[in-house]
This record gives sequence, structure tokens and C-alpha cells, in this order.
Amino acid sequence: MSQSEMCFILKFPYSCAAGSNITELPLRRLSVKDLKAARKISSNAADWDDILLSRATGLLPEDFDNMDLEDYLELQKRFQKITGMGKGSEGADPGAGAAGEVVPVPAK
Repeated sequence: MSQSEMCFILKFPYSCAAGSNITELPLRRLSVKDLKAARKISSNAADWDDILLSRATGLLPEDFDNMDLEDYLELQKRFQKITGMGKGSEGADPGAGAAGEVVPVPAK
């Protein structure tokens, strides 16, 4: 495995739609063309994880459907760490929630 490729070992192997048994997934580093391809498919960044994970692993997006949720969430977390896409909440105060509703207050 090269420097640009890592391996993700599944805790719960499964079979994809084609019937292949999947026990581990190669994770290749993505390039700008991969992001451009994801943007062509969807302008919503929330949809890019599956598209980019598919390109990084070589699986079809529907091949993730039968993956155990624990494996999928761990793969997603690792992928976001590799790409830097998950940095937004790092170091944030976990107790700080969203701001409440803004209520107009009359001036005195």
C-alpha cells in the first residue's frame, strides 16, 4: 500500500450488492478533481461524504447501504480527519448550543 493509500479494517464485514465479501477498505487520498466531481453531483456539502467516500474506497455509493452503522460512522470520522473536512467543531465547547431565538426588546 502506498503513502497515498491507507486501509480501513471493518469490525463487521459485510457483502456488497455484487456479492463480494468486504472485510477492509482501501482509502486513497483524494484530489481536487474528486471534489469537483462531487460538486457536479450535488451543490450541498452535506451530500459529499458518500460521494467522496465512494471515490476514496472504489465502492459504489449504494455499497455502503449494507455496512454496519458503527463501521460507517468510524469510516466517516476517519475520512473527515484525513481530508480536514471535520475540523469545524474541533476544540469547540461541547456545552455551547445554538443561540436561541432573538426577541425584540423595546428601548426605554
